[in-house]
Formats: sequence, structure tokens, C-alpha cells
Amino acid sequence: MRRRRVEVILHTDVSALIRCAAAAAEGTETGGLLLGWWDAGTIVARHAVEVIDPEATPVSWTRDEGRAQQALDEALADLNHPWLGYIGDWHTHPASCGPSGKDEHSIRRASHEYDQPLLLLVHRADDEIEARVAHQGKICALTIHHPQRDAS
Repeated sequence: MRRRRVEVILHTDVSALIRCAAAAAEGTETGGLLLGWWDAGTIVARHAVEVIDPEATPVSWTRDEGRAQQALDEALADLNHPWLGYIGDWHTHPASCGPSGKDEHSIRRASHEYDQPLLLLVHRADDEIEARVAHQGKICALTIHHPQRDAS
């Protein structure tokens, strides 16, 4: 069975938080959770939440499940939107490289736990954000839409 292309709507708030967190990390990786919803097979990425890894290095950020769950719970309570939920992860690479094999393996593995596709965003040192989508353990083709940019 051939998988269809996954559409991703990436709101400006998401990329802005990721870029700000990358700058503040000053050469150390950082990362967190993506919040949004699925709409007829489209992933809507509406918010990003940073999850601090006190042991992060220039080549490693690890998501601690306890910290991640606490950040998710707090964000969902603060944002109070009925459609919001976990839709994937993001992190930064202080080098100009996109998602690693380890990154892709992690999102593929996590995608087995969800009926809908999961999104991974990686911010590179050249300020580009690369995306991967995984569904049922496989990386899928994707198209990213930027609603604020597309409207101008």
C-alpha cells in the first residue's frame, strides 16, 4: 500500500518559539513537544513547548518523560483549547544538519503508539527547520504549509 503525502500546517508561533529557544540555547541542543491536532489527515501544529534537558550538549538533547508530561499537562491547562494534544517533537541542531538517523528512528518508533501520524521538526544552525512525519513506523512524504506566509 502506498502512503499518501501528509499535509502539515505549521503556525508561525511554533517556528518562532523553536527559533527563540535555539538562540537562547547558545550552541547546545534543546527541544520539546509539538501541540496541535489532526484534521482529515492534516497535522495542524499550533504550539511548541520547550522541555529542558539539564544534561543537553551540542550534539544531544534527551526528552525526559516526566518533564515532558509535566510540560504537556501545564501547556494544555494554560492554553485550554479542546482540540490541542501531543502531535510530535521538535529539537535543535547547533550544526547545519537536519534530522539524524537516530531522530528518524525515534519518531518512527513513537508513531506505532498513535493512530495518526507524528511530526518531528529539527531546527538547524542555518535557521532552517526540517520536518519528518512518521505513521505506523514509516517515514512519509509531507508538504508544509505556513498559513501566515501563504496569506501574504
